[in-house]
Amino acid sequence: MAEDLDLSVQTVSRAYEELIRRGLVSGEIGRGSFVQTQRSEPAPPYLPERPGEVIDLSILKPVSEKMHLDRLKKALGWLSENLPASSALSFRPNMVFPRHRAVAVEWLKRCGLTVAPQNVSVTNGATAGMTVALMSVAPPGSTVAAEAICHHTLVPLSTYLGFKLEGLAIDDDGLVPEALDEACKHSDIRAVFVQPSVINPTATLMSEARRQAIVEVARKHDLAIIENDVLGPLIENRPPPIAALAPERTLYVTSFTKSVVPGLRIGYLSAPDRYVAAVANRHLVSNWMATPMVAEIASKWVADGTALELVNWQREALRGRHRIVAEVFDGLPYSSHSESLHVWLSLGDRSEQSFVAQARLQGVAIAPGTSFRTSDAPWSPAVRISLGSTTGEELRIGLGTVARLLLGDPEHLLLAI
Repeated sequence: MAEDLDLSVQTVSRAYEELIRRGLVSGEIGRGSFVQTQRSEPAPPYLPERPGEVIDLSILKPVSEKMHLDRLKKALGWLSENLPASSALSFRPNMVFPRHRAVAVEWLKRCGLTVAPQNVSVTNGATAGMTVALMSVAPPGSTVAAEAICHHTLVPLSTYLGFKLEGLAIDDDGLVPEALDEACKHSDIRAVFVQPSVINPTATLMSEARRQAIVEVARKHDLAIIENDVLGPLIENRPPPIAALAPERTLYVTSFTKSVVPGLRIGYLSAPDRYVAAVANRHLVSNWMATPMVAEIASKWVADGTALELVNWQREALRGRHRIVAEVFDGLPYSSHSESLHVWLSLGDRSEQSFVAQARLQGVAIAPGTSFRTSDAPWSPAVRISLGSTTGEELRIGLGTVARLLLGDPEHLLLAI
């Protein structure tokens, strides 16, 4: 191959390694290399972390510094002296979490909700909460509506859990209520999944009027609403959560990993009375219960103010990251919010796959927009760029690389990887 293409053996070997890593080719000693059939599993929207090789702007993470690690180390030291016997020895969630649920109620007040402890489940982060919520309201064979550009795990979850996913039109204010109303007339939609507070890939902060309009459609068709609000109180001056507007039908998901520190993999799922039993049962069979020792740290941090302190720190850190974006991306077609973890960059008529590959060749990983598609409607190529997954200096370099690629003439991807 190297001789035929007039390339070095090293270059061709690295190309083979990359094809094997992506699952496109398999090699068998004595037989050669074979093209793999197309995988049914969707590709993840980000690359594995490769320190020193790429500036990874593909995975959505909050800004993290040594301070966060020091806080966790200190919390673990506290835990070693204060670990309750129930958190270490019990198999029964109802023996472990009553106190944690009471603390969760106080945190959810900061998110804009008033709920009772019995309506709250402590989960291993937002993904577990989302999965349990979907299992509770969307039986196999039913249909769940979502924004046309939404959470990247929805498509595989729809396959694994056996529900149909219908992506609906969005605009600059998020999900279009009329599209939801029309879809309900033609499909057996049981629930709608929304991300109204800048965690969505387009970094949209949905207005209160739009949230209320979606609630009205949901009530008209008796839909459950699943609200993914993992940024919680991170967004200053945001409208009330949809769960506060429609508490009788909204399952509300939030967590600490995106707003406090990545390693604090604990979240809360609040459910209305009609779904409490279903949520408890689905949580038992899919997770049994959240990790008690991590829940102890989360509860301590909520109670002593550490969680809120770190949220406020994160908010200011993100504002600083967005100032870098405004400088480097000046004049480029991107959407963002001053407290979002990412920006959404439109590529115009560029090939999304080629653009992402070219960025990777120049040492920058970004997430392709197609990873977040839930609809087959006409598509405008775009990429999601994380702002918190690296240092401020590397972010500026990575954004500069992306900007130059977008402003330059399109290039075909060469084989020298």
